[in-house]
Order: sequence, then structure tokens, then C-alpha cells
Amino acid sequence: MSTLSGSVAIELVFNRPGIGRLLIDAIAQRDYAVIQGGVLVFAGFVVLINLLMDLVYVVVDPRVRVK
Repeated sequence: MSTLSGSVAIELVFNRPGIGRLLIDAIAQRDYAVIQGGVLVFAGFVVLINLLMDLVYVVVDPRVRVK
């Protein structure tokens, strides 16, 4: 959950409301629907970023081939 903690830290430093703080408040208030939605969004971001990095790695390093 380091993505969530990093998000909350950045939001606190720059005093900007965001999804990290929303999730922390939802956890404190036990709002399960918001927690599930927030975790789903964070998981989607992680999967999307990993997919993009894999695709960029194939383009950047010609030794990597898709079989």
C-alpha cells in the first residue's frame, strides 16, 4: 500500500485534496463503498502503469522480443 501512503504524503505536503486523503477519511468513517472504489482505482493505476512500463521496455530494449 505504499502507493496510497505516498499519495497521502504528497497531498498533505502540497495541501491538495485527492483520492489518498479521501480513502483515509473513508477508512476512519468506515465507508466501505468508498474504500472499495478507491482500492479498485489504485489497483487499476498500478496495473496500467506496469503494462505501460512493459510495453516501453520492449520498445527501448531491442533484445526483448515478444514470441
